[in-house]
Amino acid sequence: MPQKDKRLQSVGIIPARYASSRFEGKALADLFGKPMVQHVYESASRAETLDKVIVATDDQRIYDAVAKFGGNVEMTGECDTGTERVAVVAERLKYDIVANIQGDEPLLIPEQIDLMLRPFLNKPDVQVCTLKQRVKTVDDYRDINVVKVVTNLHGDALYFSRASLPGSRGEGTSALLHKYPVYRHVGLYAYRRAQLLAFVNWRRTPYELAEGLEQLRFLENGVPIHVVETDTPLIGVDVPADLERVKQILKTS
Repeated sequence: MPQKDKRLQSVGIIPARYASSRFEGKALADLFGKPMVQHVYESASRAETLDKVIVATDDQRIYDAVAKFGGNVEMTGECDTGTERVAVVAERLKYDIVANIQGDEPLLIPEQIDLMLRPFLNKPDVQVCTLKQRVKTVDDYRDINVVKVVTNLHGDALYFSRASLPGSRGEGTSALLHKYPVYRHVGLYAYRRAQLLAFVNWRRTPYELAEGLEQLRFLENGVPIHVVETDTPLIGVDVPADLERVKQILKTS
């Protein structure tokens, strides 16, 4: 009898740091009686495609808070980026797929993680996967803080930019948004473990530095990024005002 293929094992790692210049301690910000990181952890734990969820932190306060609610947590040293922090923990483990789940996305739903991980099960050549969402307003299209992504006809990223992409050829912006697919990048990632560990050892690349977008390091090194569309909005909590917006959404949902 032929042996069945081994199912890919997947881990979700939530990088969480205390020192944020715009919102210090946001991972522990109270959200209806729970620290924000707990909301993200519990949502990620409900994803069908993840075998385990771990918080990765270099701060004892976050470590203690996660341990208190019964979550898996590991300490790391200081890291320059969340991706590097994820890689530190991933290197200790032997999971096939690693999901990088932002700890400041309390509106995350488990179905979005499943959407991002399923291409690895169906397409053995996928190395990196992320999400995109349709841009519907002129303000978002023009906002440099809303990262845009353009993809080819197979769903692989051509480029990520803070600029207004795709550009307009003399058409009004509103007409452009209705006529052509314009997408914002949703900053969740999943990687094959070996590809993630290779990535953090590469030098930063020219367009990555120009745009301030580390995912461009993959593209500049010839590694495709598969991009899947999601309809569910996410709000990253960067400043205290964002937390208030999230509270209002959760109250009415």
